[in-house]
Amino acid sequence: MVTREVPSVSYADLLEHDTDTRDLARTALVKSLNDYGACRIRDHGIPQDLIDNCFDKSWNFFERDLNDKIAETESSGTSSASRFVPFGSEEIRGEAHLDETLEFQYGAYEMESNWSEPSQKLVDASKSLHDECNRVRVNLLDSLSSAINLSNSLNSIHSTRNSYFAPYYYSFQDENDTNPLRVPPHIDPTTILMNFQDEHAGLEVADLSNRRGSLSATTVEKSATFVPVHYQPGEFLLLIGHVMRRLVPDVKHSVHRVKRPVGIRGFHLNYWIVPDLDTSCDFGDKKEDVAGYLARVFPAALRNTNTVQA
Repeated sequence: MVTREVPSVSYADLLEHDTDTRDLARTALVKSLNDYGACRIRDHGIPQDLIDNCFDKSWNFFERDLNDKIAETESSGTSSASRFVPFGSEEIRGEAHLDETLEFQYGAYEMESNWSEPSQKLVDASKSLHDECNRVRVNLLDSLSSAINLSNSLNSIHSTRNSYFAPYYYSFQDENDTNPLRVPPHIDPTTILMNFQDEHAGLEVADLSNRRGSLSATTVEKSATFVPVHYQPGEFLLLIGHVMRRLVPDVKHSVHRVKRPVGIRGFHLNYWIVPDLDTSCDFGDKKEDVAGYLARVFPAALRNTNTVQA
């Protein structure tokens, strides 16, 4: 049996001045996205110490009493652009996400705030990594736009303020819990998502290489093979969201899930972006803009999202 692996593409090669090198990398990126809706990205230039620091500072916030986390987020002064999502409080088709997260829209860092000192360290670490992800995102969207021959770069409809960053905390609340599935198969309501995993990894993507037509999570879950993503230091996983597929039907979105070893605790760090709200994202019989799409499938994502272009 052949073991499949999500390909790794060099970010540096995507930007290379040499045409042959750049075109080969961009072709490999598009192929990986059409096989998995995902691709491992290496040589991205995000300093490893910023990533490690964000993992480290995440413990400051999440290893506290639940009520303290809720109260501090609500009184932080940034609640219009940040939110804490308690363990198991969000669901996919009736199945709870067995994680919790502290989510920052980019504007949260600009607000006057009164986070506690330990939490402020996580906020500062998140901003540093968020800034780096925004830098990388611009070049990734430019590269992808060129690779699929779009007349305008996808960056023309994306603002930095409409980007998000969040540590996702995976912990087992019950010692009798024996199910390693933390998040069931789903599709992100995003353009792209960049995922950094800790040493326990856990993210798995569906093999879509031979699939056409409907790529709903329900349809894919029933018959697809899910491929674990164990990437190397210096890599992150690029995931295509459903908004991207609605903008560019030729690119497949990722159907993915999270399975973690029983009895361990740890984090994923996720960055994602959505387009300006008035952007049309018609797809099939669905005729709507991004605002309508998000209001329908993921209202919490709207928050303070605006239409100012970066």
